[in-house]
Amino acid sequence: MVQRSYEEMVAEQKKGMPPVEQGDLTGKTVMVTGANSGIGLEAAKHFARMNPARLVIVCRSVEKAQESIRQIEAETGYKNAEPLALDLGDFKSISESATKTLESLDRLDILVENAAIANMDSYTQTVDGWESMLQINSLGPAMHSLLLLPLIIKTAKVHSVIPRVVVVSSEVIFYADLPADVITAPNILEKLSDKEYCTPEIYKNRYTQSKILNVMLVRKLAALLPQNIIPVALNPGYCISGLRRDAKGEQAAKYQAMEDEFAYTSEEGSRQIIFSAIGGKDNGQELRGEFTSYSRVLEVSDWLLSAQGKNAEDKIWNETVEVLSKVDSRVPVIVAEHLKA
Repeated sequence: MVQRSYEEMVAEQKKGMPPVEQGDLTGKTVMVTGANSGIGLEAAKHFARMNPARLVIVCRSVEKAQESIRQIEAETGYKNAEPLALDLGDFKSISESATKTLESLDRLDILVENAAIANMDSYTQTVDGWESMLQINSLGPAMHSLLLLPLIIKTAKVHSVIPRVVVVSSEVIFYADLPADVITAPNILEKLSDKEYCTPEIYKNRYTQSKILNVMLVRKLAALLPQNIIPVALNPGYCISGLRRDAKGEQAAKYQAMEDEFAYTSEEGSRQIIFSAIGGKDNGQELRGEFTSYSRVLEVSDWLLSAQGKNAEDKIWNETVEVLSKVDSRVPVIVAEHLKA
């Protein structure tokens, strides 16, 4: 088990990011969410250079996706990228986007769940009434992945390939956990979303907690999916990013100092998405259910591996399925048919 310190993180950042993994995606279909900027856009460019049959660029609007596609084509020459709208802060949008995907794609080899937000200190809710980071960073990607699982599983079976579900987490998982009053609450997700509970002191760890939930999702999918599907979570490193654009005052100054001292570019951070999507030994089996960092598997935090962490993981999974089943009737069917212990 490991528990990494801030100093260890800084030291590793200064070592430099490994080179981007190279591969051939001819004939395959790749989807990247949050591909309008940052590491999502840079990962999409890397995928484009590997010549996939189809590259689906997913952003909050078709217009944003089309702008990304123009950049991808200009820099790589790739001409088979296509736009798709998805707002993870709106369950209806997730359902509609998944339906369009299932109607338009005949296969999906790599799904990258990258889209996320970071509210610095102001509690906000989605149109569905959930705390924004909890839904956009955690519940939304879980719902999107679940709805696309039948296509991913079909891809594995029909084409004799090993698809991957890649979820962007973060090294921040080592710096916080879910407190006892949350994991002992009757409903963990409702507690995390409760506005009265989310005081400024509590809320400062919400982004970290949402990234912990990403790792939990990957671990649970790995436990329940067939072996020929590879779910993997990753740490892209501390990158120059629009995620922190709303920071103010001392917090903004702190983030700027960190960027100046050791931050990676978005392109460098995107290399870890590529590694998780096509790297690893034994056709990627060494990455299955794991957390990758700097192009290798890194054991997750002590808390996630503890009995308390595992119990929280199981409880959150059950709550997630319950929540999502209420907003899309396909979810319980998919869980019953494709996710078996």
